[in-house]
Amino acid sequence: MRNKVLLGLALASAVVIAVGGVGWTQSRTVKLDEIVVQYPEGYARVLAADIALLLGDATLREGVMGPLGAARHPLNGIRQAIELFRLDPQRLPWVAHGAGPNLSSFSIIDGAPFPQVFGALQGLKAAVGAPNSPYKHWEMVEMDGIPVIFTGGVFGPIPIEWAYIPLATRLWFGTEVGLGGPANVARLKASAEHVVKRLTGRLGVFDEFVAAYATRGGSVAFVRRTDATKDKPVEQNEETMSYAVFFEGATARVRFEIRFVSEGAAQAALSNLIAGKSSYLAQDLYRAELVSRAINGRVIDFEVRTDLRGVVGLLILTMPS
Repeated sequence: MRNKVLLGLALASAVVIAVGGVGWTQSRTVKLDEIVVQYPEGYARVLAADIALLLGDATLREGVMGPLGAARHPLNGIRQAIELFRLDPQRLPWVAHGAGPNLSSFSIIDGAPFPQVFGALQGLKAAVGAPNSPYKHWEMVEMDGIPVIFTGGVFGPIPIEWAYIPLATRLWFGTEVGLGGPANVARLKASAEHVVKRLTGRLGVFDEFVAAYATRGGSVAFVRRTDATKDKPVEQNEETMSYAVFFEGATARVRFEIRFVSEGAAQAALSNLIAGKSSYLAQDLYRAELVSRAINGRVIDFEVRTDLRGVVGLLILTMPS
């Protein structure tokens, strides 16, 4: 009986979030603008991807997802969740990962059916206390009528905690990893409440919709509100960055749109770009060749070409673990 009630709650919550965006039925390109509005205010960066392509194409599975797995990148964490819940990646329209200051990172798997996900979560509950099981606890609470499940334990030497929010056809999950100490459970619970407030319409959205719209498309897309003290690659006085990745076999085109605090700052960044001195072309594992560029006031648009190693480097730089 309780499972039927929870299913009804999840169906109701899915109606609420449908106002913020729609699922894909006709296109596999990443409509980043429709995805970022799922995230509440306070989140500062969102990465979205066509996981069906990344896992279904042998070249991309080996050249992109393989290295991201070795780097423990958030996209690999999503891949692990897909495996945990035995989801078919070819049936998943998109996945996303968001992060923000003083908030736990939260991922979304679109197309994840509630009965299958909730059944697997019940299996995790059964694992608590089993011999040699790393899972130490499992609790379910309701936040504004939406079931939220908290579970975790010690995996090898590392404490990890998760919050799962299963909806009718979408799964949210947040993660906290304890490095040198316990995982931050209080932040995880507060972040889950933050997400639920967005799902129920009681909190505003991630506020870089325009930047996200500018680079909708591609197979991977990213947007951030820039923190120059932490973000890479970055040029002086950058305000926002968004980009979309278009794979072409073992190479890729990346289309950027970057907004600066002033027209002068944008012009200076463009000059560095043309001179080949920009961090947008080379930093750490990321290397790219400028293909085209344009400027419109405080905004520069440009396109680069890189290989799969460059794509991996860009993803690690802009959405680190």
